[in-house]
Amino acid sequence: MTVAFDAHTARQALAQLPELAAQENLTPPGLARVYVPVQHVKALHLDASVVVGMRGAGKSWWTAVLADDKHREFVSEQLEGSSLARVTARVGFGLDDTEAEFPRPETLGDLVDQKIDPVEIWQTVVLCHVLRAVRRPVPFPDGDWRRAVQWFNGHLDKANALLTECDAQLAADGRVLLVLFDAFDRLATDWEKVRRLTSGALKLGLRLRSRRSIRTKFFVRPDLEEDDEVWRFPDSSKLRHAKVDLAWSSTDLYGLIFTHLGNARDFGPQFREATSRVSGAEWRERESVHLPPPQISREEVQRPIVEAIADRSMGGGPKRGYTYSWVPLHLADAKGRISPRSYLLAFKRAAEYTAERWPDHGLALHYTAIQQGVIKASQVRVDEIGEDYPWVKPLLEAARGAVVPMTTDEVSSRWSADSLGQMKQASGAKLPPRRFTNDPFRKGSAEALIDDLVELAVLYRTKDGRLNMPDIFRVGFGIRRKGGVKPPR
Repeated sequence: MTVAFDAHTARQALAQLPELAAQENLTPPGLARVYVPVQHVKALHLDASVVVGMRGAGKSWWTAVLADDKHREFVSEQLEGSSLARVTARVGFGLDDTEAEFPRPETLGDLVDQKIDPVEIWQTVVLCHVLRAVRRPVPFPDGDWRRAVQWFNGHLDKANALLTECDAQLAADGRVLLVLFDAFDRLATDWEKVRRLTSGALKLGLRLRSRRSIRTKFFVRPDLEEDDEVWRFPDSSKLRHAKVDLAWSSTDLYGLIFTHLGNARDFGPQFREATSRVSGAEWRERESVHLPPPQISREEVQRPIVEAIADRSMGGGPKRGYTYSWVPLHLADAKGRISPRSYLLAFKRAAEYTAERWPDHGLALHYTAIQQGVIKASQVRVDEIGEDYPWVKPLLEAARGAVVPMTTDEVSSRWSADSLGQMKQASGAKLPPRRFTNDPFRKGSAEALIDDLVELAVLYRTKDGRLNMPDIFRVGFGIRRKGGVKPPR
């Protein structure tokens, strides 16, 4: 079915796409920005205890959404048969430093230094949330986590009895308490403390699986989930093997953009009417928010919509690539993961660039503008990984101007004593490269450092054993590709 939009109005709506900043607190987004990707439905299930997601995948975002009663209800109504409707949610650790819900990293560090078992620290936090959920008095100074943990240590039998009584009361009321854990990288700046505290939380999560109405959900970064030391406790496989990836498919990412366009003030009515004809299903309205039909997540529905917004190919015919598949291919990391922030930014910048250079173009987006949008998204992704892993940037800056793929020796030969010194200095700000710092056999070696970069999906190995880099990082660091052209600037 043919779809057509007014190019100017569509371009304006795309230019107004939100710039998703990293979630830095527990305040949820506006309801109009709450989109439930198909691939996230499994992660929202109560039995999905461990949810793994890259930077920008939505770990802290979902923590904030699920912790808010109105937002959780909004999501529950979109998921048929969801158990979220009977959930009371609390945060066991996340992006908040008030100590109202959980101890600050400084407090946690002090408690660990006092040789207190991290499991008991988290048990104290969960007990506090359980007592509050059933409106029972807390038998220790509320908010004073040091004294609370001391009380717990001195009253283990009493604490366990309280937990059992509260669990029974929740079950009798038909309710479930869901305790959310996020931002494990903020637990400490020392990797060993992060490991111990994370492992303690996961141990507790495993123990609580025997409870009827108390559940935990852990949002974890890939590098932490891949650290075997974190899982070195009995029966950890019961949690680890059931982990769920918080991934975004290309159809989900287009669905996210379509949701924003369907809620745009001027373009929204036109977009909803046209996409309803293509999908054969109507948009729904809830809390003044327009919700797309599930059919809009199908590729055969999405392609004609994208081709009504942007040039069908990336110039010079289909050999350059069809826009619909070219965009996700160039925004993915080495493991095929894409950040929704990158997607929104690429389309937003493409609309702005089209308006500047080709205001009379017959479609909302010119293919060259889409290329510029991807370049901008690459630059931002580079900045993001530099914020999360400061040690990465000096290493890849040292490779600027290089041509990939390269051998291991070619990569390591670019790491001068100066760049390695900058890398080590940067490592002090946040968590250092795990293998390079902690591997008992390869500590300090270039091979360990390369494996750390591969783990982050900044590099990947080709079939012949050489090292390559996905475009989302390659372009941002000015690294060329054999057979390709110089990265545009």
